[in-house]
Amino acid sequence: MSEAKPCIVLLQGTFQEGGKETPEFKEYSARANANGAAHGAKVLRLYTVNQNLGQGDITNFVVVVEYPSRAIAEDVFTNDEYKSIIPLRQVAFKEVKILISEEFENA
Repeated sequence: MSEAKPCIVLLQGTFQEGGKETPEFKEYSARANANGAAHGAKVLRLYTVNQNLGQGDITNFVVVVEYPSRAIAEDVFTNDEYKSIIPLRQVAFKEVKILISEEFENA
């Protein structure tokens, strides 16, 4: 039986106007972080974004998080606890992307 490989998740967020200052953001952030930590999440990097040289709207931040496995990462963002805080997220954020990544085999 082989061990599960760690999984990297990239979180990208764009705040609603004033969304970062709302009580909903504070509660969402605390509960989302606790949900991830309970499943072994490790925040590897947190970046604020201040320029977009490509297309589309600029995102406000990118967070790189490692989970013990892809299955655990998927569970964190589909479990009942996370689903219960989506209404808070919708108040604070205009857009959130939760991107599950894999390394290129020939990188």
